[in-house]
Amino acid sequence: MRRRIFAAAAGFLLGALALAGTACSKRGPARSSDWFASLPSGEIRRKLIIGCTSCHQLGPPVAYKSTAQEWEETIRKMQGFDEKLDLALIPEIDVAEVARWLEKHSKIPPHGRTVRESPADIKEYPAGPWESFYHDMEYAAGRAWIADYFGNKLYGVDPETGAVEEFAIPLNVPKGKPGGAHAINKTRDGALWITFTKAEQVARFDPVKKTFRVYSGFEKGANIQYFALDAERWVYQDPKGRIWMTQFSKEFLTRLDPRTGRIEKFSTPRTGWLPEKAVHEYAAVADSRGRLWYTETHGNRVGVLDPATRRAEEFELSEAWSGPKRLAIDTADRLWIPELAQSRILVFDTLARKVVERITLPIKGDYPYAIRRNPKNGEMWITGSGTDSLYRYDPRRKNFRIYRFPRRGAYTRTVAFDEKDNVWTCYASYPNTHTQMPFRSGVIVRLTPRD
Repeated sequence: MRRRIFAAAAGFLLGALALAGTACSKRGPARSSDWFASLPSGEIRRKLIIGCTSCHQLGPPVAYKSTAQEWEETIRKMQGFDEKLDLALIPEIDVAEVARWLEKHSKIPPHGRTVRESPADIKEYPAGPWESFYHDMEYAAGRAWIADYFGNKLYGVDPETGAVEEFAIPLNVPKGKPGGAHAINKTRDGALWITFTKAEQVARFDPVKKTFRVYSGFEKGANIQYFALDAERWVYQDPKGRIWMTQFSKEFLTRLDPRTGRIEKFSTPRTGWLPEKAVHEYAAVADSRGRLWYTETHGNRVGVLDPATRRAEEFELSEAWSGPKRLAIDTADRLWIPELAQSRILVFDTLARKVVERITLPIKGDYPYAIRRNPKNGEMWITGSGTDSLYRYDPRRKNFRIYRFPRRGAYTRTVAFDEKDNVWTCYASYPNTHTQMPFRSGVIVRLTPRD
């Protein structure tokens, strides 16, 4: 079903925020990253970041808890949600010990760190219901797209007018139940691809013909996660046109033939010190030889699968609970891995099979969720998920630029690019209401650098 909706003029105009100018240093309010930076470094802090920032920012105003009892109540409440979802997001911890540690060390800084921000024009586009969740976005066919995790709808926004088109996604779920729209990416033919963690399905959407094809037959309970991407940020397709996905709760990669619908499983090494569902085989990229490189966020590993031999091997990161997340690969077959709990980027040479660089983010305490490579110039864009920002990193000059969003709690998980050199993302807190904004909707964001 397709329905065209026009954005309210007032809402669309409110979303147009001209922030052009020269770079300037600013000291704003205390943010989540400032709170984490004030905590002692070590395994407890890393576990807190990995376990407590998967859905939204942790810190102001959540961190106004002051006693061990308040913290213990909060942690046990979150553990209850985690058990209900059966996702094993929160690592095993001694709750009472962590609560006492937080009582001792948790303090809200009086203000945020002074940061040199780069100028940009930022425009926000409302789309979809407010009380929902929008994990990902993509730009294709002249539209910006988000999908409703709970409502099973796809929304396409016209960047010029703010007009929104709505499409019901034909998933195999009971009426009123979430399909769990998760990753949204595109193949070189311009088609959108979407994973659904709850429905255990994958959908292809033709943004020109406005038609869906839904693929079923993926393993139940595996929580299909992300598409493997190539260095140009397309969904990787092998010489036969097949695509690959990760599984959040199982240790295998899945290959899908879009033409026939055939699904194959490729096992990866068992990370034995954790229950399988707690390993979190997360994101994947393909190198120039068609090998699949993937991260294990809780397993703390980087792995590679050779589809030709079906053999896989894994490399353990040097420091426990670093939290490797949503990685990118460049044209030299180097992996760019965000270490969520370390506030840094790991550069891994897949040819030499070793780490060649560790790049610390310019804002302490931040937790980078994803890295996306701009195929036009090779620059890396990193989500500042704890700082309401995006980072732009030039690998040649080895320098950062920081672009700040106008909203508190602006938690982001991906970055996309259009043909006009605009950068796109969406506010992706779960629930969406954790982002402090004037819109009662989901929000897609367009950022145009002015430096």
